[in-house]
Amino acid sequence: MFEGQPKGLYALALANTGERFGYYTMLAIFTLFLQAKFGFTAATTSTIFASFLAGVYFMPLIGGILADKFGYGKMVTTGIIIMFAGYVLLAIPMATNIGLYSMFGALALIALGTGLFKGNLQVMVGNLYDAPEYSAKRDTAFSLFYMAINIGALFAPTAATAMTNYVLGKAGFSYVPRYLLWHTSSWTVRLPPKARPH
Repeated sequence: MFEGQPKGLYALALANTGERFGYYTMLAIFTLFLQAKFGFTAATTSTIFASFLAGVYFMPLIGGILADKFGYGKMVTTGIIIMFAGYVLLAIPMATNIGLYSMFGALALIALGTGLFKGNLQVMVGNLYDAPEYSAKRDTAFSLFYMAINIGALFAPTAATAMTNYVLGKAGFSYVPRYLLWHTSSWTVRLPPKARPH
């Protein structure tokens, strides 16, 4: 199964593993973040969440159009950079008012970057197997590629749980980091009174 595959397959599969891992980790804690940080109701949170998902699944259409004009490789690289900028912007602690605009900007960047990245990466995988010596391995290659995607998605909930537990001080942060997080971070989800460090 792994023998005779072009080396580019492993690079592309690893890139998609990382992207899916980050995406599903964020989704696992996103609604909690919206409610704790901005005090949104469940209905508002669901609307924001659904709008973001709609953007993520619509933007590959734009990504495909741009890839036909500028090339698949350029769009994948651009998508990675834009996604990274979106995740960084989402992670920067900010005051609530500024943080709200920053959060919406970050979501727009993540949706755009995913659109440029997601569909075009699969095309690049397929292009690796246009050469006659690799054409018979195309089906196996896509099986490996999607297995890599599922590995990234598989570990995302575990990572999200671990991050939530440690950041909120429920399972392992020492007293000093918890104290610093509680008093200095503008985006940390507020602990209930019994869980707050004293």
